[in-house]
Amino acid sequence: MPQTAKGKKILAAMKKQYGSKKGKSVYYASIVKGKVKGAEGKGGTGKLAKAKRTYAKKKGKKKFNAGAYASARKKHFGLKK
Repeated sequence: MPQTAKGKKILAAMKKQYGSKKGKSVYYASIVKGKVKGAEGKGGTGKLAKAKRTYAKKKGKKKFNAGAYASARKKHFGLKK
């Protein structure tokens, strides 16, 4: 994957802090999550681009709220505590 000068600098710092293998993992996870901007070069067809799209889709979904469901169910069916 092409990297910018900024990306190379950040990757080197993370490898120094976390070790070679873990540093690389943390670096790419940060890019996918959107914490590091401008570190990756152009290109939107690889595994990293797919991971970024998937993360963005999951981030937008709302989680199931069991408490709200239970209270709505109680109101609808007239159940008491």
